[in-house]
Amino acid sequence: MSKRNPDRLILLISTILYVPFLFMGYGSDIDTYGVLEVGRHFVKTLDYVPSRGPGFFVFETITYILDQIGGSFLTNLAIMCMALIILYGFMRLCREYGVPHYHLLTLALAVHPFFWANAACTMDYLMALGFVFLGMIQVRRGHYFTAGAAFALGAGSRLTIVLLAVGFLLWQLIIEPAARKKLILSGLVFGFSTLIFYLPPADFAQWTARFLVASVGGEEYWSPLLRVGRWGYKNLMFWSIPAFLLLIWIIGEGAVRSKWKMFTKCKGLPAAAFLIALLYESFYLSIPTEPSYLIPTIPLVFIVFGSAMGERRWPVITLAAILAISAVVTINIAHPDLGNRATSAEYGLWIEPGHLSELTVERLNYQNCGRPYCNVSHNPVPSTSK
Repeated sequence: MSKRNPDRLILLISTILYVPFLFMGYGSDIDTYGVLEVGRHFVKTLDYVPSRGPGFFVFETITYILDQIGGSFLTNLAIMCMALIILYGFMRLCREYGVPHYHLLTLALAVHPFFWANAACTMDYLMALGFVFLGMIQVRRGHYFTAGAAFALGAGSRLTIVLLAVGFLLWQLIIEPAARKKLILSGLVFGFSTLIFYLPPADFAQWTARFLVASVGGEEYWSPLLRVGRWGYKNLMFWSIPAFLLLIWIIGEGAVRSKWKMFTKCKGLPAAAFLIALLYESFYLSIPTEPSYLIPTIPLVFIVFGSAMGERRWPVITLAAILAISAVVTINIAHPDLGNRATSAEYGLWIEPGHLSELTVERLNYQNCGRPYCNVSHNPVPSTSK
């Protein structure tokens, strides 16, 4: 059997999981409909108005073009292709640097509820991440100029993906001294092109930094206690409680057992992944709203998890099973009073539809309704996914 056949099998399984969602409309996120409106408004008025700060110029442009050609099916298909690029790039990175059981880790990535739910819907998370993984692939192939361009397209799709792209380049600069000049070239292409992609949002903001400020509500929602509470709760629900506990156990046990040497294996890839994940968590602590902001941390956490479990297979098999189940049904411990604007919560223990199940129902509702606010009257209990 060819060594690459397992890679293809993982991609085939993932494609089968994602294809049904191609036919369920654009998605259930109101931001998606804002993105669609950007291109339509520009064509009518030649005036660029970003869908939201800080601007998503590349994603907005690509989405408009694809939508005009093939509607929601084609925009969803583009995201699905990006999801498969992420899975392929993750496998290639893990294989090249010797992360154990990377096929099982990739399967766990494919069925993570938030990855799965976004793998075939018109939203920017996986497009941005896909461009960055494409850049990683190009760096490892020795194509540094196109790598820089891919990183920039990712940043132009979602600015926070810069943390992953820059972190990867810095790690490569450390471990690949012979390629440092070419990596610097890649970084320059990346930086210059990203600046160009943010000229339209800057122009809209009249050349002030206004476009970089996210709208997160008044100060009454952001006391230190509420901020930390949101951050902790949404991290917990992002992974699901059983998966979160398993990750903490295996990574903590692996670090102690190896006397922290697990981070230096695989040319320091686990250490780099851990540090970049911490950067994302620091960012998320400053704005703990959408749990989907944490999607770039999934492959990073899995690299650390893979290093911690060593040659054991059962931890990742268990993790993949838990994630697949939690996509459909999950355990919840709190009901916030006002969703994203919560100032209190009711605590308890509930068995509820998982993130994938919840979003699928909402997507079908949006598709039938044809308007971006269809679900407002259909959501009496605040969603834990927001």
